[in-house]
Amino acid sequence: MPNGHEKTMSTAALVTGLAFALSLLNYLDRVVISYAIGPIQKDFGIDNADFGLAMSLFAAGALAINGISGVLLDRYGARRIWILGLILWSLTMFLLGWIHYWWLFLAFRVVLGIGEGVNFPAMNRAVADWVPREKATRATSFALLGVPGALLIGGPLFSLVIDRFGWRETFMALGAVGFILMLAWLMFYRDPPKRETSTAPTLAEYSVVLRNPTLLATAWSFFGFGAILFFGITWIPAYFEHEFNLKLTAIGWFTTMPWAFSIIGMVLMGTLSDHLFIASGDIRRARIHPIWILQLLAAASFIPLASVTSSDWAIFWLTLGIGFSMSANGLYYSICTDLFSKSAGAATGIIVTFFSASGVLTPFLIGWLTDTTGSFDTAALMLSGIVGSGALGLLLFARPKSASAAAPNTEIT
Repeated sequence: MPNGHEKTMSTAALVTGLAFALSLLNYLDRVVISYAIGPIQKDFGIDNADFGLAMSLFAAGALAINGISGVLLDRYGARRIWILGLILWSLTMFLLGWIHYWWLFLAFRVVLGIGEGVNFPAMNRAVADWVPREKATRATSFALLGVPGALLIGGPLFSLVIDRFGWRETFMALGAVGFILMLAWLMFYRDPPKRETSTAPTLAEYSVVLRNPTLLATAWSFFGFGAILFFGITWIPAYFEHEFNLKLTAIGWFTTMPWAFSIIGMVLMGTLSDHLFIASGDIRRARIHPIWILQLLAAASFIPLASVTSSDWAIFWLTLGIGFSMSANGLYYSICTDLFSKSAGAATGIIVTFFSASGVLTPFLIGWLTDTTGSFDTAALMLSGIVGSGALGLLLFARPKSASAAAPNTEIT
């Protein structure tokens, strides 16, 4: 019979594995639509700005539900709330393949965003419930590997599948996979026993979360993180087609490097952050300093993209910019659980709301800038400025108390 520690670690591994699979699935949708830009534009007769609007409306749907889902997760648990999001996401994804009217496609992208908006607050609520705090960043980083993992395999996969079967059939297949993962979640995940007897956070406790300067600085930096990620998800294929006249099948293999670097960086930084936290109990040293350093490096890496003339140099700087930024992914979520273990869902909902707001603005702005200027140069400089401001904001304003100075399971301000 396994002892209590073995059982806890086994459950933590199961939770991490399920969260990884769901993150992978959600981001395969982001990949498939970015590689379907050409066919979708041809089918509906739209330009870059119109397509950017579709991506922005998807993020608007997520934005509308992020904060609400965080509160519901703290009150009702990840099992019930996440399954509702999965049902909505899978059904909408499947139906998107049948739509032939652009206005209806836009409406369904909003609904798909609502379904996906539950994902990351639910992941962090489940991690906070089941994973020991000193291992939370590493577990979160492994769960979030589904994001770069989807982008790593999705490019080569979907550039071929869309070319052979069509974007509509690919959308329907992803929806079917969503229903399969939904059944796996129902079969294997259970909320912890303590949730049956514990009380949900009060409005006063949520108010403290909303006013916390460290969390707000983290949220703005996460907005910048989202700007880079949404650029990578949405516009990399179009960037290389437009700037260097590369074919779609070549781009699929060409752009795996940023996501491979991201996977390595996320594992290394998640492990390093937990080691620093165990050694010092200092949130600023273990989480905040690594984030702002990585995001400042990412911002610097996007500046040369405004002047490169070679696709080789473009992928080099993109690899550094995306890889540095993505390496900090798990650390953002750990700040939420470090500061507010009881209200981890709500805290995560706040920072993910900023992330989704970035998803509303970034794809449309980049589409508009490229239509207006005829290149991606201005967009690259815009991204650098946004990310750099988030890094400096963390450095100046994120100053939480040391975790070692607080009693276990208390809220840290």
